[in-house]
Amino acid sequence: MAALVAIAVVIGIPIAQAGDGIWQPSSWTGPLAGAPVPGEGLPPAAVPGYPVALPPGYDVGAQYEGQAQCDPPPKPGTQRLSDLIKATYGPDQTVWIPRACEIGGQSEHKEGRALDWMTSVRNAQQRANAETFLNWLLGPDQAGTPYGNAVRLGVMYIGWNDRIWRGYDIERGWTELKGCFSKPEQGNDTVCHRNHIHISLTWDGATATSSFWDATPIDAPFCKGQSSAATTGDLIPAGEMIAITPFNALNTRVGVGEQGRCRLHQDRYSGDGNRIYVKVTGVGGVPATGVTGVTVNVAALGSNSVSRVRVWSPGQSASQTVVNAVMNGDTSGTATLPVSSDGTIVFATTSGATDLSVDVVGYYTKSKAGAGGGSEPPANNAPIAPAPNAPLGPVDFFPVGSIVGYESTTDGALQPGEVRTVSLAGVPADATSALIFITSKDATSRGSVRIGRTDKTASAKFRFPRAKMHKAVMLVPVSGGTVNLAASKKPAVNLRVEVLGYGTGATPSRAIAVSPKLIFADRFEAGETKNYQVAKQYGLPRAKKLKAVLLRVQTKKSPTDGTVTVYASGGQPPATRSAPVVANTRYAALVLAPVGADGKIAVTSSVAAAANATIVGYVR
Repeated sequence: MAALVAIAVVIGIPIAQAGDGIWQPSSWTGPLAGAPVPGEGLPPAAVPGYPVALPPGYDVGAQYEGQAQCDPPPKPGTQRLSDLIKATYGPDQTVWIPRACEIGGQSEHKEGRALDWMTSVRNAQQRANAETFLNWLLGPDQAGTPYGNAVRLGVMYIGWNDRIWRGYDIERGWTELKGCFSKPEQGNDTVCHRNHIHISLTWDGATATSSFWDATPIDAPFCKGQSSAATTGDLIPAGEMIAITPFNALNTRVGVGEQGRCRLHQDRYSGDGNRIYVKVTGVGGVPATGVTGVTVNVAALGSNSVSRVRVWSPGQSASQTVVNAVMNGDTSGTATLPVSSDGTIVFATTSGATDLSVDVVGYYTKSKAGAGGGSEPPANNAPIAPAPNAPLGPVDFFPVGSIVGYESTTDGALQPGEVRTVSLAGVPADATSALIFITSKDATSRGSVRIGRTDKTASAKFRFPRAKMHKAVMLVPVSGGTVNLAASKKPAVNLRVEVLGYGTGATPSRAIAVSPKLIFADRFEAGETKNYQVAKQYGLPRAKKLKAVLLRVQTKKSPTDGTVTVYASGGQPPATRSAPVVANTRYAALVLAPVGADGKIAVTSSVAAAANATIVGYVR
């Protein structure tokens, strides 16, 4: 092991003629621990060396971590990988890392953790360099473990030669990239990654502290995402603050907490899927009842990304940033927040992964006698029970706000004639239908996608024109939380599916579009709630036949970020996102809201803001 040094080793490969004729189109796909469709008769190429003697243990496997913020300066791991390429294949190699955030769509270049190495399949030496590098990266490492070097470097995915390889789905192997098997023309070399290798790193890989660089594996797993049915009013903790000896309720670094050793991981693309819950009442000197709120000290330890650690109580419509985390460092902050009906608070991080430590330092109670005296139950300590025979919303249709259920960008465009089965985030296994907001992107001609279950009688057709972007709201059948996407004979198309709600009834609900009509245009103070009649108004049916309304909500004129939440009159604000309020900005969002038994919707804002809502459809 001591003989390992950071030098390039030349391997002998039979020499053949160079020239543009070395590349031929191929539609091969499959698992392979190396470069796909290797060229024949290529010249010799160098193999990268190692900066340290590698340890026997490996880093934790990659998870998909899509771009979540604008932070384009090159990150340490990306820069060192670029330097390794240049040290191996020559200082004249061109490697691009950052990309301006206003250019194109989601990309890890905009977080400084992706690189493009400009090397072409149409040039013999460049292809030899690329394939030798990929064979080293994905092939057996020094210990004979396939993909070992990629795991140690934190490779999230690779684009090369019409194909994509995913470090977070290794068994899937190389698959077609962006319909490129039908695009052999040289003018498509950039989009099809024939003139460069694209490598996106995980945040662990971006830190340059993984085992490839310092011989110490990053092997702490990610905490499992949790959920809760608890409720909390958007209240400021009331009563007297009682200080206690700080109690450590969570420390993921040393295994304090119900999940033991783990790291808080960034929200999945579908929402706050990786949130974790921490019990703060009935523990460490905090009473189990009579508590209206707690004060906590929170530390983000060794975050692998610049990030915001957020905290809230289950059911609250807005969170607060408690820690602004830094890469490879420790930061801390303090928050005071109300207590939920089950005595928990919730944490999430916006980017990367971090260890988290939470100390409870005090609690609030309405009783001046403190923990030892009698105390009246706090108003927000349990959900409000509905009146008998007066349901607060539909029992077989459930609005979820707006959740990104599926995006084709990571799997590649839906190809002509392809049938793809995908899971819809936010849709449970017992759902029979889902209300979706679907967007087609970059369609080169008109076409359609049939969406639903396997047969045509249990599906709906989404038709799209030749356009950069086309959108529609549809109610589609689902099964087991999945849906089939069946493409027409042309063209290839990228799709984004946002889930607005789902139904569980044996007879699917019906979604009906209406001519847009303004319901309200109001000013809200922070915490203010207003009710609006919608049943038997604006062409809608009576309350018994009205399950939910689909609204276009615009928020504006607020100096701070927050949320405008729409829900059934007489009910509780849901934990799902409604319409974001973005400071000093107009923001519009589609919101699916249940309707109360009285035919009204309730609207509340977490911050002072102006808002208006236009009805565009309903579910019956």
